[in-house]
Amino acid sequence: MNADVGFGWIVFAGFLVWVFQVLRAGGQGGVRRGPGPQPRVPRPDPTQREGQQLDQMLRQLETRLSQQQARRGKPAPRARPRIADAGEAASLEAPVDREAEAEALERKRLAEVAARDDALTDADHAAFEARVRAQDAAAKAPIHRLAARQLRDAFVWSEILGPPIGLRQ
Repeated sequence: MNADVGFGWIVFAGFLVWVFQVLRAGGQGGVRRGPGPQPRVPRPDPTQREGQQLDQMLRQLETRLSQQQARRGKPAPRARPRIADAGEAASLEAPVDREAEAEALERKRLAEVAARDDALTDADHAAFEARVRAQDAAAKAPIHRLAARQLRDAFVWSEILGPPIGLRQ
């Protein structure tokens, strides 16, 4: 009986310690936590970093090349446009004159229409008849028949070389 009483007092003492810890934590404003999550500093995309590094390397190479050419007496090459940083929006396309392209396309189409509007000559009709007859002759050409063995071999090879049945649509 003494063992049970001693064990019960240990459990009761542990419970009291826990209650006092909870009360003390509640009096201090709640459970202490570590500092909140720090805002992440946005890092550039790896491909953007690689592009910036390549741009820097090309600029260094251009400087060295221009220095070497200046020593030899040659004119320096023209500078490349700088690749935009991650925050900048840059267009790498050259400016395009859409109006000039549209005008050229319109002139081309008008020339094609004028060429079609001309009356057909006898030579045009003869050329058309020759094309039609050549197509008819090609359509009437004898069809090459395959033997059963050739068809079977072709089917086997298409199964061997083709995609698996499960991937076919």
